[in-house]
Amino acid sequence: MASMKLTNSTSPIKVQALFDRLAPEYDRMNNVITFGIQRSWRKKTLQYLSFPTSAKILDLCCGTGHWTLDLAHKASQQSRIIGIDFSSQMLAVAQQKVQQQALIGKVNLLQGDVMQLPFAENSFDLVTIGFGLRNVSDFHQVLKEMVRVVRPGGQVACLETSKPPIGPLRWGWQAYFSIVPWLAQAFGSNLQDYSYLKKTAYKFPAAPELAEEFRLAGLQKVEYRYFTFGAGALHIGYKPNKFLQNI
Repeated sequence: MASMKLTNSTSPIKVQALFDRLAPEYDRMNNVITFGIQRSWRKKTLQYLSFPTSAKILDLCCGTGHWTLDLAHKASQQSRIIGIDFSSQMLAVAQQKVQQQALIGKVNLLQGDVMQLPFAENSFDLVTIGFGLRNVSDFHQVLKEMVRVVRPGGQVACLETSKPPIGPLRWGWQAYFSIVPWLAQAFGSNLQDYSYLKKTAYKFPAAPELAEEFRLAGLQKVEYRYFTFGAGALHIGYKPNKFLQNI
């Protein structure tokens, strides 16, 4: 079955520049525009992830490191976590947090392209991406890379904004995202930058469609869970023990 082509039409160079600009204010504005709800989503997600002893964990599009550090605090002391992102400015903020929380040695941060991960096959027990999949230029390519580098039996997880099912909740969701850029501007941020974030939220696939992308990438036991009536969703899948490389 062929994959539907899911893309972010904004060029990667422009997206990278946008996140470099947003880095100093990113954490503050995330809390403003989500009313802090994204923190509860991350906390709930941790309950559904598997953390083997001495786990090797990879976090894609790690940004300012919020989610990467959540993983580090949950994992055993012997575990090692790598965060990768293309924005040097976001990584600089993340590195400050790593130092402040005394996680140097347990957490390593790399600048790189999540569509071409610089890791060998079957390298990690858990591979995650939080609020980043809608910003890449090819969803399916990133999922293929996540599957490639996770070990057989390992877990792949994506936490993202989502769309509530059709009905009043969907209408309310659309109305809210229409005011997000203006809300951001009221707090001193750039209107156009947050208009981009609104656009990616609109274009990102609904939870059932993303679950199908997980299956097309070769994952099994795929499931998703809605958060806050469908405003966010967690997707989880597992790499089969006999993975076919030509998927």
